[in-house]
Amino acid sequence: MKYQAPRGVKDLLPPESEAFRRLEDEVRDLFVLSGFREVRLPIFESAALFFRSIGESTDIVEKEMYLFEGKGGEKLALRPEGTASLLRAAIEHRLAEPGRTSRLYYQGAMFRHERPQAGRLRQFHQAGAEILGPNDPDTDADLIASVSRYARETSIPGSQLLINSMGCDGCRPEYRKRLVAYLEDHKKHLCETCVRRISTNPLRVLDCKVEGCQPTLNTAPAITSFLCPTSREHFERVCQALNEGDIPYTLSPRLVRGLDYYTETAFEWVSDALGAQSTWAAGGRYNGLVSSLGGPDVPGVGLAIGIERLYLLREKSGTLPRSDAPPVTIALHPLDDDSRGYIRTLLTSLRAEGISCVGLFGSNRLKKAFVSAEREGARYIGLAGENERGSGTITIKDLGTGVQKTVPVAPIPQLASLLSSGFPADSTP
Repeated sequence: MKYQAPRGVKDLLPPESEAFRRLEDEVRDLFVLSGFREVRLPIFESAALFFRSIGESTDIVEKEMYLFEGKGGEKLALRPEGTASLLRAAIEHRLAEPGRTSRLYYQGAMFRHERPQAGRLRQFHQAGAEILGPNDPDTDADLIASVSRYARETSIPGSQLLINSMGCDGCRPEYRKRLVAYLEDHKKHLCETCVRRISTNPLRVLDCKVEGCQPTLNTAPAITSFLCPTSREHFERVCQALNEGDIPYTLSPRLVRGLDYYTETAFEWVSDALGAQSTWAAGGRYNGLVSSLGGPDVPGVGLAIGIERLYLLREKSGTLPRSDAPPVTIALHPLDDDSRGYIRTLLTSLRAEGISCVGLFGSNRLKKAFVSAEREGARYIGLAGENERGSGTITIKDLGTGVQKTVPVAPIPQLASLLSSGFPADSTP
């Protein structure tokens, strides 16, 4: 039987895996710079956590979650998103408390049974940041601004920030009633899925991408016309802060996001460079979610960045983070069997000094060693035979320039420094 990766998942191989890791590090640095601290979350949780937080009438819960039964009979799910897991952890470990501000971030794989296409996988990676405690619109704006500035500084092609207000529990019921009435009057112009959602989750109808539904949805009531004074003031202050911070945005009345827990500010970053999968980061405020999961009444706001989509965008713009350093500094090759122990000792000593190195023990043939060193991506090859063992030296050749020199192996820190900084100018090929 020939085994291969399941549909919708992808192997990441060098050098793409290295660029992907550096991109994850870059996003992590973005969060750390804004005062967030990391939480490592489990890959699976109780399925009830996601039913309660995301909403049972959402596509994620209805169609996309990977569910399985534990040996004790409990119903479990691979995590489809990170916010619910992080809030469960924050409640369990008392990081979500009244009067306290917690800035937490996570990174890792998420799982949704979706139709695979470019930028949409069944196993994908997210990095998310959550702020628990403040209910101030400046907190929303500060979180939004950090990602918008990152998009600008890294030249993400075609990136645009869309924002909307989802209102609150006080003003949303009236909007929902008006929206349902409008959709009922126009349901003959809507797709089957939209008609079903009128009774289960009418706000999700606004997120429909079916072309035939667009004329009807474009004239649907806008939630911003039904905001109560408190929600209106909150949203206006978010917009004011973005304006003062020179953060461009577009008001998007149909932006509702695909999760039930959002209140007040909702936002997402889209790019026309990704085709249908245009959203590469998104988030919003979720006051009431912590208490609905059994915690105290603590407000929250957060966002998530899709790493695969960010990778595609950075690849298109030619700005993927890359390292100029080779993956291996030096490949060490014994010229005879008696030199194998000498090479093993040298490998241990150089690694202790932070020098990346590999041993080429497969064959004593010199020509094969050079081929192997190049395949390893090494900058140098180091050769040791009877002469080098006797004199306590190593012959090193720069595989890029051809410069070659025999140097002492001791003291090891001096050899390590030479390999880190390169050969001196007076070396000869």
